[in-house]
Amino acid sequence: MGDINQPMYLVKVEIPPRRVVCAAIRAADGDLLLGIRHYSADMHRQIAARRDGEKFKYRLDSDQGFVDQFGTFMSREEAYRVAAQQSQITRPLACGKGLDGPKLYSEGLY
Repeated sequence: MGDINQPMYLVKVEIPPRRVVCAAIRAADGDLLLGIRHYSADMHRQIAARRDGEKFKYRLDSDQGFVDQFGTFMSREEAYRVAAQQSQITRPLACGKGLDGPKLYSEGLY
């Protein structure tokens, strides 16, 4: 056991800034479906392959967002702020306007 009078060494861990990683659809129960774009072919294949895939169909705009590199769901508005801060938006005109400010659409990223 170490001496309590010994100095404690702390390792500083740098947490990288948040980045938008991919599109996400959030079901009513909080489950996420991830894909290239909202309701793209890859998302439709996932919905069809899942036993509970129906819960991802016809989700409203508030449940269509993005995830960051930590797997955290972001609304379109929050994702816009993160993507703009990280200079990820390559096509600003492909982004829309919402009640809470600009909204991110995957077409604005690539």
